Amino acid sequence: MPKPSAQVLVCVNDRGPESAKPCCAARDGLAVYQAFKDRVKARALRDAVLVTRTGCLKHCSRGVTVVVWPGNVWYGGVTCGDVEEILDRTALGGETIERLAMPSGPWE
Repeated sequence: MPKPSAQVLVCVNDRGPESAKPCCAARDGLAVYQAFKDRVKARALRDAVLVTRTGCLKHCSRGVTVVVWPGNVWYGGVTCGDVEEILDRTALGGETIERLAMPSGPWE
């Protein structure tokens, strides 16, 4: 596999139903991760974009959290409906989508 030009990190952390703290898994983190994987494959971008599921990215109340490299672009509240736009505008275009951009703080 060639070195990808972008990496998309998707939080799928699961705290369990008893946790008082929110988590990305409860907000469909795994579905968002799978949507990225499916779109990358369908668009033959597997050599250009690496999609990686992660544990907690420390923005639990703003999940589903997604980070795009290069650029260190952090998004919150990502849904499956945002996947195509993130791929086109950020992973491939280097642009930040302001409506999804994570506020600068605080970290949780």
